[in-house]
Amino acid sequence: MRDMHWFVYVDDFNMKRIEEYDIFEHHDFAEDVRKAYREHRDDFDAFAEKVRSSLFYYFHSKCEWEVIVSAWPPSDRVPQRKVDVYEQVMLNWDVFIGYVWTRCHKRKRRGE
Repeated sequence: MRDMHWFVYVDDFNMKRIEEYDIFEHHDFAEDVRKAYREHRDDFDAFAEKVRSSLFYYFHSKCEWEVIVSAWPPSDRVPQRKVDVYEQVMLNWDVFIGYVWTRCHKRKRRGE
């Protein structure tokens, strides 16, 4: 999935900073997307559900995929919130799944 990119924010706890991460660099997730397309290339809804399920499995509620979002400047009135990769993608689900579906179709036409 070298030609697909979707960036989210993740916490690099080793470097102690928030970084952008391309979810298609996650090998198992990218492979699940490939398999979903092979199995459901003629059924968008089934494809979308399979991708959503994989996204949930790999990125939902796991501390390594969560970041804390809070107001700036900090305030006692506004609580912090944990946001994982799954939730970041789901904010733009329609755009994301349309992008993935279109890119998979283009790859098929090119014979990849």
